[in-house]
Amino acid sequence: MSTGTHLPDLGVLVGYDGSPGGKRALVWGARAAADAKTPLHLTMAIPEAALGGHARADEVRRGALALLEEAAVRSRAAHPHLTVETSLFEGSAADTILEASRRAELIVLGTRGHGGFAGLLLGSVSLRVCAHTTCPVVVVPEAADEVETPSIVVGVADHSDAPAIEFAVERARLIGGRVVPVHVWTLTMAGYFPGVVAPPLGDPLETAATHDHLLTEILEPIRARTPDVTIEAMVTTGAPAYALISVSAHADLLVVAAHRAHGPFPMRLGPTTHAVLHHATCPVALVPIPATAS
Repeated sequence: MSTGTHLPDLGVLVGYDGSPGGKRALVWGARAAADAKTPLHLTMAIPEAALGGHARADEVRRGALALLEEAAVRSRAAHPHLTVETSLFEGSAADTILEASRRAELIVLGTRGHGGFAGLLLGSVSLRVCAHTTCPVVVVPEAADEVETPSIVVGVADHSDAPAIEFAVERARLIGGRVVPVHVWTLTMAGYFPGVVAPPLGDPLETAATHDHLLTEILEPIRARTPDVTIEAMVTTGAPAYALISVSAHADLLVVAAHRAHGPFPMRLGPTTHAVLHHATCPVALVPIPATAS
């Protein structure tokens, strides 16, 4: 157990608070660490408001340490060869996890902890970590179905999403699953006029062929490097978020890229990423992709 302001080098980091969401994240994170043969680190942050001037602050700390130790014991029992470490901090949970993300291979969180409002599908801590993390994050929803044939669905818009595909392929290799890269495009119409069916811009068949070729081109070098992983590409039309959520309904994991933008007020999470984080029924992995200089 370590306490203070510095964490050791990390493998899979699980943000844990003893809540149902935290327990689901613990199970998923421990399995991911065991699959990757990397250490598991469990961290917890006690809000300063829970300690400041609190006559029972020491009791709160002891209770938090006990929760962490119980989680570590459970993880070791499930994965006997897994190295498990824990750390306890005082302050913001999001800040603690984001600081640790600089040295973690992967962060795993539940959708909502003890501090969340029941009406919110994604808690403020998970949302803030996803918006600012520098390493991949997996958010585990409240109800994720067990799948007989593990599959990893990954959203692919263009060549810049290659890091997300690589992440999906590596995860599939570890669990013996397949990768389903999904490219979604929208048929562009000439315009909208009430009572009038406007023709599409361009030949739909030619447009579909162009998108098929794009995905094939993106996947070609990845297929060549990883012949042992089954990759089943899918090209479809519609709203990207809806398509990804539908295709991944019975998947082991849905992977999306988070492109970081430049500017004084950059959007940290795009609308598609935001939607799948809130509505996907399987765990969602967010892979941050740094902004490139224009």
